[in-house]
Amino acid sequence: MARTIATVNGAPIDDKALHAAMQSLARENFHATLDETPPAAHAELREMALERLVARELIFQAALAEGLVAEEAAVRAETGRILRMMGNPVDFWQRLAERGMAEVAFLRMVRKDVTVEGLSTRKLAGVAEPDEAEIRQFFAAHPEKLREPERVRVSQILLPLDPDDPGQSLEQARALKARAEQGDFAEVARRHSVCASAPGGGDLGYLRREEVDAAFADAAFSQAVGEVGDPVRTPYGYHLIKVTAHEIPAPPTLDEARSRIIGFLKKSRGAQLLQEWVAELRRGAEIVIHDN
Repeated sequence: MARTIATVNGAPIDDKALHAAMQSLARENFHATLDETPPAAHAELREMALERLVARELIFQAALAEGLVAEEAAVRAETGRILRMMGNPVDFWQRLAERGMAEVAFLRMVRKDVTVEGLSTRKLAGVAEPDEAEIRQFFAAHPEKLREPERVRVSQILLPLDPDDPGQSLEQARALKARAEQGDFAEVARRHSVCASAPGGGDLGYLRREEVDAAFADAAFSQAVGEVGDPVRTPYGYHLIKVTAHEIPAPPTLDEARSRIIGFLKKSRGAQLLQEWVAELRRGAEIVIHDN
């Protein structure tokens, strides 16, 4: 049974939502699951997660007051993006069920997130463009932020992990690695991978390091192009990874970086605007934090 952690104008925030938000922050800040993060960090993650959930609920309520609700197509698109990120849709729904979250509850959560994103985007539409002096100052002060991130193009074969016999799962992955090296990797992926990418031969497209599990990223960014690496274990199973391209961009010129600089500056201004807006929403709201 879910426990209410807080209420925002009477709308509850429960412990399952808090745990999910903490998991998300653990990945953002530590590139790890919550269980893998230092216990000393959990209190801070909890506080940050609760703040995020309260802000989300305030913005959602503001959206409803304006008659803004995410359209079905946008909800489907976001759900599909999440499933592709998770790697194995079947396991994803199973893990949700094990945590006590039904599919309908997950879709309701996605609808809320997309609605919140829609109103936030609308609020940010009026953020002012930076002038030339600001652009040049940023270019000189932050060269590390302007280089395009390193990317790899990856194909994978994802195999489920048998929790009762992980050794057997590993042996199966090694056997498939040998077949993938000797034959057509894409065909082996189509026949054996449980990833949503299987029909396309396992191609995941270009990925940045922060977009995938840390163990997956360490393997993918260290492998030679064309090589099928040893099986990599993540919470989703065993991955056989083949890197098909590796990009390490050179530092950009000012003209090349101009659009990114404008994006950075507008994002910073937008974050300040949203922070002030949420603070204003909080002042007019009844927020109760329960000491659970």
